[in-house]
Amino acid sequence: MNLSSAKLLQLNQCLKDEVVEMTSLSELLKLEQAALVEARVNDLTEITKDKSALLVKVSELEKLRASSLKDLGFLSDMSGMQALLEQVPTEVETSNYWKTLLAISEQAQENNRTNGILINRQFTRNQSALNILQQNNPAGSMYGPNGQSTVKNMPGRGVVAG
Repeated sequence: MNLSSAKLLQLNQCLKDEVVEMTSLSELLKLEQAALVEARVNDLTEITKDKSALLVKVSELEKLRASSLKDLGFLSDMSGMQALLEQVPTEVETSNYWKTLLAISEQAQENNRTNGILINRQFTRNQSALNILQQNNPAGSMYGPNGQSTVKNMPGRGVVAG
């Protein structure tokens, strides 16, 4: 097993970068949550783009961490990281980055779960409103895909206000 200091430094830098990106993602998920609660739909578009970019970065860093662990002779998953920390207990910096990354990832996961609940509630609310609009219309939907009314005015006399 080759535990060179250069490879450990590379792993530490990767973990440090992951902490930074996951912190950004967790904070962005909090902003998304606020936008969902306050129904700021325009903000959600920008947040979604930013979130996608961060997820790409996080994914790349995860791959780099897996590769670094493999280069050090460990499995490329969580058990490999745990094995490294058990085998080299003097790597306090690595341990601290790892613990921080796990905590931030857990928070981001909880923020994402909460946002999913908010999105599902809004979807259910919208679906209920749509069902109410459609239930009294024997012809089917009152609104077409373009949002315009599909209900046609009946021929006959109109009301004239005079």
